[in-house]
Amino acid sequence: MKYLLNAEQMKACDLATINHFKLPSLVLMERAALAVRDVVLERYPNARRILVICGSGNNGGDGYAAARLLNLAGRVAEVLFVGKHDHRTQQTALQAEIFQRYGGVELPDEASFKGYDLILDALFGIGLKAEIIGRYADVISAVNRVDTPVIAIDIPSGVSADTGQICGCAVQADLTVTMQYQKLGQSLYPGAALCGEILVKDVGITDLCVKWDSEPVYALEKKDLEDLLPARYPDANKGTYGKLLLIAGTEGMAGAAVLCAGAALRCGCGLVKVLSAEKNRVILQSSLPEALFAPWPEDCDLTEHLAWADAVAIGPGLDTTLQCRHLLEFVLSRWDGPLIADAGALNLIASDAALSKLLRPDTIITPHPGEMSRLSARFQTVESSVLEINADPVHSAVACADAWNCICVLKGARTVITDSRQVWLNQYGNEGMAAGGSGDVLTGIIGSLLAQGTDPVDAAKAGVLLHALSGDAAAGALGTRAMKAGDITAFLSRIFMDASSK
Repeated sequence: MKYLLNAEQMKACDLATINHFKLPSLVLMERAALAVRDVVLERYPNARRILVICGSGNNGGDGYAAARLLNLAGRVAEVLFVGKHDHRTQQTALQAEIFQRYGGVELPDEASFKGYDLILDALFGIGLKAEIIGRYADVISAVNRVDTPVIAIDIPSGVSADTGQICGCAVQADLTVTMQYQKLGQSLYPGAALCGEILVKDVGITDLCVKWDSEPVYALEKKDLEDLLPARYPDANKGTYGKLLLIAGTEGMAGAAVLCAGAALRCGCGLVKVLSAEKNRVILQSSLPEALFAPWPEDCDLTEHLAWADAVAIGPGLDTTLQCRHLLEFVLSRWDGPLIADAGALNLIASDAALSKLLRPDTIITPHPGEMSRLSARFQTVESSVLEINADPVHSAVACADAWNCICVLKGARTVITDSRQVWLNQYGNEGMAAGGSGDVLTGIIGSLLAQGTDPVDAAKAGVLLHALSGDAAAGALGTRAMKAGDITAFLSRIFMDASSK
């Protein structure tokens, strides 16, 4: 896994490098500029005339230094400074002077943006908090209007390094050269869509001496699967790989149970028992002959079924009827083993304060933003809107996990996994997975891993990774437009074979 840092954490890295290793700030700036120069020469060998837009902060200093180095490399790099000269940081003012002493040209405010082969964006860095207005907004608008490739230095100006939100307006970059660590805001939408390709460049900062006040967010990587997946044994039997009890599917919602159970079986669970409405029997047993079926008892006494299980998954295809509520209450009050709750179970918890108080530690919940909005009324004083949750999904997920001592998997284009102490972000997956039933497949994958004895946090991380990577494999074969939820399950075998071959 790799770090995804916010602005304060990156600042701590800079300060630790300067104070502990005694590496001057100007040296770090010079190394950043060298990295940008090298990328320009490699990726844009035919870019002869380059416009570098600099602000007054240290990001502008990176821009001045990069312009000087590009001029020395035989290119024509001119600087447009935006802001007040007396507001420039000490390092940026010095870099501007060095640039001019080397014969660099600083353009007037009214300079045209046309006629350049490449634009470097060094207007704002990762510390931006305020909304961009006035002359700054005009410049960003002009950059986005011209048909010229843009490289952002560290982060596209206008994108929050903490949340990926847009501070009024933002540069649309084709490529972003970021220093030492990828920033959290470069991974979260909408900022992720404005970065283009992201290149992380070493500028001499090491995390050996850095002590963050808060844990960084970790990005899940394909290679993490090797350590997260449960072992397989040559002398195994069906009992070796666990028994998952799946409580899912009211009448007319058999599909959710089929998708969930199918994914659980595809992920290697030894036995899957589907507890569902009696009228779903024929559909379930004909669709998944490998799964066991049992109708849920009218008195909602699940003692026998819970005694059989190694893990329980509840929620896909459930509604908010009294019977479903009783089933969920029985599980929450009587089951102390691994548990994942999704979909209908979450809606029941959101609508009933008594149920929310029964949530046990280490329960995995998998809300999408709409479900999280409803749940938020139970774990905080004011309900958060979907817009608020999407604007800062990391904070929303951590708040939920902290309040209920649970493991929260907040689904989305960038799914967040957290136990409140650590946070992981998934950067795989695609828009083809935005289809009904996709969440049921995820629940089945995680439930299967729980039944096989995987630690709940690891099961959540591995489940999200498997789900997303399989979705990418499906998209590669079928295209995102043609995908359906069942295709995610169908391509899981490809991900497992790939993982086992390494």
